[in-house]
Amino acid sequence: MSEVLVKSVQDMLNEEKWTRAAISNYSKNNFIELADIIEKAISENCVDEIKAICDEHLSHTKNSIIALYFSGMLALKKGTLDNSALITLVDIFQDNHKPNIVTYLCESILERDPSNKFALRTLATAYREEGNERVWEIYETLVKVDYEEADVTKLLAERAEKNGDMETAIDYYKKAIHRYINDGINSMNQIKELWTKLVSLIPEEIDFFYLVQRKIAKGISADKSAVLMQELYEYYKKEAKWDTAIDILKLVLSIDDKDIWARREIVECFRN
Repeated sequence: MSEVLVKSVQDMLNEEKWTRAAISNYSKNNFIELADIIEKAISENCVDEIKAICDEHLSHTKNSIIALYFSGMLALKKGTLDNSALITLVDIFQDNHKPNIVTYLCESILERDPSNKFALRTLATAYREEGNERVWEIYETLVKVDYEEADVTKLLAERAEKNGDMETAIDYYKKAIHRYINDGINSMNQIKELWTKLVSLIPEEIDFFYLVQRKIAKGISADKSAVLMQELYEYYKKEAKWDTAIDILKLVLSIDDKDIWARREIVECFRN
């Protein structure tokens, strides 16, 4: 049976090569039929043979829809990290404005590889453009598998805060600020925005702010970290929590012992 299946795939590739079916003629149903063949290849243990045929076919017909699909999906089955065939395939249908096929392909990829970053990002874009609320599920998965993703993490935080789920919002805000810090100086505006937000929400979590300050000082700029600590200081000064206020000012002065503002403030704190 496997020999029959392998030959049928070879015949499909040859037919596609000669007929050159237009991209516009492809529908979701075509890929459902191809998916059935994938399942047969798995059950008949001829995954390697069919993938080899498709890879060879792609060496001289690089945009073969059938070969790209079989090669890419079988690569997922084999657990390889090479997504190139599927990326090319999805890009072809994106370029030809076939969003329903793009969505189907990405959903199919995620069925086999739930943490596939390319499929998650592409599907999120597709869902967002069509107004599909499932985009938030995709975002949640994306931030779990991509530790560098900061913008989506911030979006999730803002949505949770809007919905009144402050525990989740704070958790995402914390994740987002760490990710922006890892991104470096180019993300300083976002870091400042999130610092201000977190000072308004959890000013009492002083150890968290010291941790973030050290991370900014080490990875971006000690001077910029000191400026941020001034904002936190204002809360403790207003609350008359003088010991903590003084500790913050000592930190600022350890970064710049000539800071006139910090010198003036620390005198006032000691007086109080």
